[in-house]
Amino acid sequence: MKVLRKTIFLSLAAFLLLSELGCGDQYRPVANPIVGPGGQPQSVHFAYVLNYNPNGNGSTTTIDVSGDSVSWLQPMGVGPVYEALLSLNGLFVANSGNDTVSDFPAYSNGAVTTVGLLSGSHPVFLTSTKNGNLYVLNSGFTPDMCPSSGSVSNIVTATGAVSNTACVGLNPVNMVQAASGGQIFVLNAGDNMGQGSVSVLNPVTLELVKTLNPGDGLGLNPVYATSSVDGSYIFVVTQGDGVHPGALDILTQGSAPVVAASVPLGVGPTYSYLDTHLNRLYVTNAGDNTVSVFDASNVNVANSPPIPSLSAPVAVGTTPTGVAALKDGTRFYVANSGSNDVSVVSATSFAVLKTVAVGVGPNFVATEPGSTKVYVTNPRGFSTSIIQTANDTVSTTIAAPPQVPGCTAACALQQPTMVVTQ
Repeated sequence: MKVLRKTIFLSLAAFLLLSELGCGDQYRPVANPIVGPGGQPQSVHFAYVLNYNPNGNGSTTTIDVSGDSVSWLQPMGVGPVYEALLSLNGLFVANSGNDTVSDFPAYSNGAVTTVGLLSGSHPVFLTSTKNGNLYVLNSGFTPDMCPSSGSVSNIVTATGAVSNTACVGLNPVNMVQAASGGQIFVLNAGDNMGQGSVSVLNPVTLELVKTLNPGDGLGLNPVYATSSVDGSYIFVVTQGDGVHPGALDILTQGSAPVVAASVPLGVGPTYSYLDTHLNRLYVTNAGDNTVSVFDASNVNVANSPPIPSLSAPVAVGTTPTGVAALKDGTRFYVANSGSNDVSVVSATSFAVLKTVAVGVGPNFVATEPGSTKVYVTNPRGFSTSIIQTANDTVSTTIAAPPQVPGCTAACALQQPTMVVTQ
């Protein structure tokens, strides 16, 4: 279970370090799109593909949804590992290799702004549920601020400046802000001799409200967190340790956050996705090739179970690592990194309707607002597959940009790692 956690869930943070040693495998980034209120053109939709470059600066490819064409390519910093879309403030990218965050207008080929972080920060994740602030999760040690732990920095998006940084636990890997600007929950993989912890922070001051540990009922090895639609609950995926099984822990926010309840998951859970249209929570179980589906509209921590399952775990392809649902509520799509395909699943019967072959090592999937296209990043195939939902076939495959700008023949390509849409 430890190996699975390191090779699948911690793929983005681990990939940056492994790539420096020559490792070429990469799976799924731990991330979800962040969409702020209003501000974008409603008649035009784009997909933004984040490309990791093992030999230089990475990039973001912007794809016009209507024509499946590349609108523009923007350079990012060194080692980009995560991207987040805030509608009024643009697209933000965490560059773990040079301790920066890149920002550029999401709807035009505008200039890229670089926000510097403390030396040694190694940012790995971004979150925000209220326009105006962006929170950056830093996995590294910063000698002048947090010399023996990770940290969280607050970027004021209007000025592009870091306003505050606070220390959290050891080796933080993921975080989420509760809906509507609520508290920030940070998952620390290195605390408690590798069993993990969750730091809960005040979003205004970044003051530590509480640290939740296994002794407080937290499952072992927390790897991914998602907020409920109203922010009342935080759903934390924990992997267990081979003896203790994986579980979905339900946390509450407030002056005294607690682990209020828990339900079992499949083997080796790695990732969760909240379908806000149907108010469902999907969890990929990479160890037994299934997806768990929960009714997130019906959470009651006093009940048993505290969150109902809508079906038995859905059997999909090998090593599922990403999942996303169509906005029209008809289907959800699962990226299977081990079998190089995408499972198309009915949102009503939970039957697998079709299996679509894509590139090598698909790790992340996103749907666009019109429910006409699905985007799948294939980091080991150096491409992005576009599935048209009218017949669930691959309509276009877009190659990643070259690692060396201007290369035109026999070029080594960058590795698409995630995609967000608007």
